[in-house]
Amino acid sequence: MNQPGTLDTVFFGWWLLLNGWIQYLEIDFLCGVTGRPGRKIIPLWIGLNELFIGAKLLMGMPDGFLLHILLLLLFCVSFLRIPWNMAVAPLVIIGTLYTFIEGYSVVCMYWVSRNAESKGYGVLLQILISAVLLAVYFGILKLVRRRYSDALQWPVFSYLYVLLFPCGFIVLLVRLGLKLGSRELERYFSAIGIDTGATVFFILSGAMAIFLMMIKIFSVIACQARQENNLAIMKVWMEGQRTYVEEAKERNREYAKFQHDMDNHLLVLSGLIREQDYEGAQEYMGRLHIRSQSFAELPSTGNGVLDILLREKVSYGRCSGIRISCKVRIPEDFYFDDMDLSVIFANILDNAIQACAAVRCEDRKISIATKTHGRFLVIESANSWLPGPVEEGIGLTNIRNVAAKYQGTVELSNTDRQFKVSVLLCALKKSLVLRC
Repeated sequence: MNQPGTLDTVFFGWWLLLNGWIQYLEIDFLCGVTGRPGRKIIPLWIGLNELFIGAKLLMGMPDGFLLHILLLLLFCVSFLRIPWNMAVAPLVIIGTLYTFIEGYSVVCMYWVSRNAESKGYGVLLQILISAVLLAVYFGILKLVRRRYSDALQWPVFSYLYVLLFPCGFIVLLVRLGLKLGSRELERYFSAIGIDTGATVFFILSGAMAIFLMMIKIFSVIACQARQENNLAIMKVWMEGQRTYVEEAKERNREYAKFQHDMDNHLLVLSGLIREQDYEGAQEYMGRLHIRSQSFAELPSTGNGVLDILLREKVSYGRCSGIRISCKVRIPEDFYFDDMDLSVIFANILDNAIQACAAVRCEDRKISIATKTHGRFLVIESANSWLPGPVEEGIGLTNIRNVAAKYQGTVELSNTDRQFKVSVLLCALKKSLVLRC
């Protein structure tokens, strides 16, 4: 006598568990593709969603799909701190995929209702089918996250239509065509019959394949847009570096003149002392000291372009109150493109100086040095910093690109007070390059 009630209780419990897993997968996917922490507050989202479902049932709302997506967007912005323009593409994927899973569920449950020999057998089939669909939902979200998370992490604007419009059309077609969430759903499927239901199943599968192709196309376009943006930034940076190097060359010539005139300065000082004009000698020595300060302890690496770059960066850092130790030496037989070395050292020092700016003056330190192991050049940098999240911008991306060009690697590490960068480059022999 109690079997039907028991079966209903079991199915309702399974439905609550299934719904909780779906909500967990949604937040896990959003956090994964946007790179934001937030899995600790998943229970809050599940609780809010259960309240939403309860309110929907009490109010007799036939379909709360759009409200659910809007609620999820508000949760992303308010609690997960994901900007809306980063959340839109993942939400479009979640909404479209959920619609497919709901459509498959409707077709399969209709088949169960027509073929189940008993209510217990029907409930068991429904639980098994919904478990399989949940696994499919999880698998596709994991596949999308693994293959396309890089593209989905970038804010999207004009090219979002590549994903948004086709997916919106698919969702509209499936939800209206199958009357998902409608009170007339059961009568509608009874009218179309089992043969049509099988046709709908295959149509859904074809639409799913198109949907996955659209994600791939969107990913390709997003990655190309990112590369174009990075190239534009790199072009501006390179132009700035060329201007900077020309200006630095002029200052380097001034330094060479100063060194050349040193004998004359010493002769003047000697004459003033010989004439016992100690006050004049002291004043002249003071002016000479001021002029020589900007040239004191400047790097000499063995690479002319790198010398100019490091002298400017080190001088700027010291003027900012940073204690800088620079022990960089490029072996004579090691060949690297001058611009590649400039990209690495300029970005390392720019990031280090920027990090030190947030630290107390007395704690500001930067050390940068090189060492060799066979044909490998190791560049090691350490700087003071305030602990926090590390976001790899265009600078670190450029360093990684140059390292890859020389079959090298880039490693980042940090402690409470120090941030370290280590770059490994495999050098070509200069003699071989010149021969080619």
